[in-house]
Amino acid sequence: MKISADDLLDIMAIASNRIHRALKNAYSTGHLKEYLEKIDMIDLYPSEKSTSWDDSLPDGKIIIFGESAVKEREIYASLQSVGISKERIELHLGYEEAKTYQFTKLQYNASYRIILVGPMPHSTTDKGEFSSTISMMEQTDGFTKVIRMNSNGELKITKSNLKIVVQQEIDNGYLTA
Repeated sequence: MKISADDLLDIMAIASNRIHRALKNAYSTGHLKEYLEKIDMIDLYPSEKSTSWDDSLPDGKIIIFGESAVKEREIYASLQSVGISKERIELHLGYEEAKTYQFTKLQYNASYRIILVGPMPHSTTDKGEFSSTISMMEQTDGFTKVIRMNSNGELKITKSNLKIVVQQEIDNGYLTA
């Protein structure tokens, strides 16, 4: 027997009402996920986005941005002196590199444990409506821990502040050597 278009609309309305009630009931009893699996709609269940610092490992990478008077080899040596291998360090030094770097690729990226920032331009390609890229990373979900490298009250990358900051993170258990 073939049904009419009007009959189909009636069936759809009744089915929609029943599914709606069943979804509400499953939600209120804490079984929404199981119910969605049962009716082959598990893809509708929202997946939780975890933050990078939740998923990243204490032995993850340290990424450093900013203009630096300290040479690359000195940065590697400073961090190696506190137990961080060269393979765990990623450098993006200089103003020009920071201007075009796509900072959003660090969002929800569990490979990185800490973002260290020194002096860098306020305007970059990814800062959006924020006053600076640093503020954007600090205030947007999904970025790992951002630490401003300061010396005498201004952003500055030095051998000593690199050692101090990284050693503090090791001491408080956030980072492993």
